[in-house]
Amino acid sequence: MIDDKFLDEYSNVLYQTERPSRYIGDEFGCYNKDFSKAQGKFLFAFPDKYEIGISNFGHKIIYDLINKKANLMCDRIYAPDKDFIDLLSKNNLSLYALESKRKPIEFDIIGFALQYEMCYSTVLKMLEMSNIPVLSSDRTDEHPIILAGGPCTSNPIPMSKFIDIFIIGDGEEVNIEVLEKYIFLKGKKPRNEIIKELAKIEGVYAPQINNKATKRIAQLTLENHPINSPIPHFTSVHDRAIVELRRGCGRLCRFCQASHINLPIRERKKEDIVEITKKYVKNTGYDEYSLLSLSSNDHTQIEEILSELNCHYKGSGINVSLPSQRADKFSLKIANLAAGEKKATVTIAPEAGTQRMRDIINKNLSQEQIVSATISCVKNGWNKIKYYFVIGLPFETYEDLKGIPDLIEKVNENCREQGLKYPQITCSISIFVPKPHTPFQWARQNTLEEVQAKIKYLRELKDKIKNVKFNFHNPKMSQLEAFFSRGNEKVSDFIYELYKNGAYLESWDENLNLDLYSEISKKLNIDIEKEASKEFKEDEVLPWEIVNYGVNKTWLLAEYKKSKDAIATIPCEVKCNNCGVCSNLKTKKILA
Repeated sequence: MIDDKFLDEYSNVLYQTERPSRYIGDEFGCYNKDFSKAQGKFLFAFPDKYEIGISNFGHKIIYDLINKKANLMCDRIYAPDKDFIDLLSKNNLSLYALESKRKPIEFDIIGFALQYEMCYSTVLKMLEMSNIPVLSSDRTDEHPIILAGGPCTSNPIPMSKFIDIFIIGDGEEVNIEVLEKYIFLKGKKPRNEIIKELAKIEGVYAPQINNKATKRIAQLTLENHPINSPIPHFTSVHDRAIVELRRGCGRLCRFCQASHINLPIRERKKEDIVEITKKYVKNTGYDEYSLLSLSSNDHTQIEEILSELNCHYKGSGINVSLPSQRADKFSLKIANLAAGEKKATVTIAPEAGTQRMRDIINKNLSQEQIVSATISCVKNGWNKIKYYFVIGLPFETYEDLKGIPDLIEKVNENCREQGLKYPQITCSISIFVPKPHTPFQWARQNTLEEVQAKIKYLRELKDKIKNVKFNFHNPKMSQLEAFFSRGNEKVSDFIYELYKNGAYLESWDENLNLDLYSEISKKLNIDIEKEASKEFKEDEVLPWEIVNYGVNKTWLLAEYKKSKDAIATIPCEVKCNNCGVCSNLKTKKILA
């Protein structure tokens, strides 16, 4: 229950804000533990709006695991929208944790989820609104430890001036170890010494001592998967129960950071997945559950899992959601099991239009497989198809771009030959962003001029095809993502200037101020386009090598060289490619 003291201070602000349900907490399924009784107090901070953060699966895991410990508590905080910030400032009020209604400065550790580079300035603003110094060098023994985890910590350097410690790899165990060690050291050692001690934990990188950190790997057990989570007060972006099938992906597409930093592949057993799903749906009351993985139909028992769950939920109105289907493992049975009675849209990810380009990126897909999967869907009642493509990839030609509409024409040609109605096809087209710890980490990103010319070219070709719609990602946003993702210490200064000049919630297009980026670029003498389109030398020491994800640099470089010759690599489910993860980190892949 919300206490009277909090209401006395904040009721006027909540009354005036556009959506107060973002800020009141007390959702069904929240832990709401007693702040005063907890020995260790952890605040999970998500630098995006409530409806985004509360849907995040990593958030659900950490929140659940910490709160299961009797002596620990985890509360939550999300980035407020601008109207709420203005009201807090006007009334001289601090941000607060949703459940305990305590100020962030009262917690032992604040853990930020760095999911997306465009959230960096928001992290700094959230610290300011919590009355915590933005620069780690300005913090004293009175301030909490500021921690960060998530995919963006694959290059911690851009945020190294603001974050005390980074979690590298899986966070299930290490966050609890950090909190418990902090409890033991608190009051016995000064803050700087505590940070040095925390950096001794495997999977922790501390910028102030610049230690080499190796990623942490967690096993997927029944115990470390949530079967309950807070139910948002209004519809969130993923309003369903999320069940993780597997972590890691052996496909090793050369542009995909998630597949490389999450190795080795670890699958949950069919029995565990079924049990978790049943409990999660029952506890939350959701009418939909999602089977989460980088490649769900690669799970060795996916058909059996879907069959058993469909049988269990038959006639209940509870449906399953699957990410995009792999065309080479497309199964009509899986598609039908996932769709149930609602044959809405099937999503397939060809990524590139020509075989040459798919070999360059190591997609291991043929045109025949893509077309065959699409036609099978059309024959069986799906009239809406969604394709994912990436443009601006290394070694791409205009002939490769032409392959995208050519692929759609091939689908239409097959439909004509078989007397089928053309499906409505939507192509979601993103811009290649080179990412750390991938074979393409050395590659350049296309300039804005090059990208815009390619978009124009594709639009002109698309106009000849009546049943297709192209949706392009914002090219400037992709360029900024590349600038941040491979950044060095200079990027820290850029982020600080962004924050000081009011940048906030920049992952939302309407908040992106390009004039501000231009001004800061001139002030700091940093050419964003030059940095984003830079091609790193093969013998260069890369900024992010301070963290080790287990994949050998020599292997990544060999893959980059193979891409130049359009030579594909067999997925590691089929054959070990000696990338180094299993031997370096003393681990192994686990297939159900």
